[in-house]
Amino acid sequence: MGPNSRTKGWSLKHSLRNVISLLLALTLILTTASCSAWEGMGNLSDELPADSEAIVVSITFAMGDSAHQKGIQTVINDYKKSHLNVQIQVINNTQQAKGYADDLALLDAMDSFPDLMEMRDTQMFADAGLLAELPVGVQELFGDIPQVNGKVYTAPLQVEMPQGIIYDKQLFRRLQLREPSTYAEFLSLCETIKQAGVSPLVVGGKDLWHMGFWITHFLLDDVYAFDSTWNRKRNSGTVSWTDSGPTQALLDLKELWDKEYVVPGFMNVSDSQTIGYLTAGKAAMLMSGPWMFTQLKQADPGFDFGFFPVPDRKGVVRIVGLPLPAGWAISAQAAADPDKLRTIDQFLQFFYSAEEYPKYLEATSSLPATKEPVQVEQSEIMNQVQALLSNPDVVKLRSMENFWGDDAIPAGFRNELYTLVQDFLSGSLSLRQTLERADHAWEARQGGN
Repeated sequence: MGPNSRTKGWSLKHSLRNVISLLLALTLILTTASCSAWEGMGNLSDELPADSEAIVVSITFAMGDSAHQKGIQTVINDYKKSHLNVQIQVINNTQQAKGYADDLALLDAMDSFPDLMEMRDTQMFADAGLLAELPVGVQELFGDIPQVNGKVYTAPLQVEMPQGIIYDKQLFRRLQLREPSTYAEFLSLCETIKQAGVSPLVVGGKDLWHMGFWITHFLLDDVYAFDSTWNRKRNSGTVSWTDSGPTQALLDLKELWDKEYVVPGFMNVSDSQTIGYLTAGKAAMLMSGPWMFTQLKQADPGFDFGFFPVPDRKGVVRIVGLPLPAGWAISAQAAADPDKLRTIDQFLQFFYSAEEYPKYLEATSSLPATKEPVQVEQSEIMNQVQALLSNPDVVKLRSMENFWGDDAIPAGFRNELYTLVQDFLSGSLSLRQTLERADHAWEARQGGN
């Protein structure tokens, strides 16, 4: 990697975190480095015998969701069994402080940037010179993969899955509730559930990234539905977070808290704990996605749950569902090593094979992104999700952070906004303060400060 790429990488790292968060994350990574990445499946970083000539490939991926983690590591374990000349080193990440992007930036700061990684902030890391274009053979496994800077950097793990309400069907039957067709009906059923003595909604605010589910929903309805180029205009200074659209989005969000529809103490509830609230009857609904279905079934096989998107005031349904430049990505440094690049290519072909890819899809309750059909045993609720994605009346959009090029948000802004919104919902900031600070954060990060 040339000097300019390293300079860009250094700027990236400093825009993502300060020294204190770096030291904290470093401590967390070092203390978990010797732990297995998935309980009960062994340490994938075990060394091979000294007399073997192993090709070493380091891999990391977002580990905040246990089903996603298990699905990926199942395939990794299968690969290791049939490729004894390859040593896979899984690099643990914490996502405890600010999120997965910060963990990747920290690894780069430690000169430990992985050879192969799940990539979500492709524009940011591509601009830093840290990524290589995918091999043509891997690109050909898929249909349309969005390009960044004119190149294909990512192999999608799945189709972009919609977010919506996972709900307790038994409770809905008991209270004679039905899935809402307008937002007014959604608020009405929240009120009915509250009056029945159950918290309508559980939010896992302890995990910062979890805040994105509801924030994304209202930004889709109140901002991006009317202007898909809003990010670009904010970058040029022609729109503001204090404008009517973002203001309405935060007002709609705050209403759920003001009406006491959210489980108290949401800042102490982790994403993984939200499942327990549903199965124990402490909450009726959770805003999340199909990746939670498997975890719910594992937590309580008898729990009967449904899924619906939240409509707007006119009954229009908007979901995330457009292709993104996200998925498996190869580091520029690894791509410069022919043996390592050939091994990574081989691993990706293995991952998306007819034998292995279904294991990931079934573990994560997701739908295939490959061109070739994949045989997956699909539940009735996943058939509903697929029908939702195929429905021509459902509007598919991109969430705030899932734009690139001139429409990309400044590096690190997403997590800063989520923190501001948490303070707003907790009463530490007023609406005006939250929006003005969001504007200031955007401009400060845009300038690289």
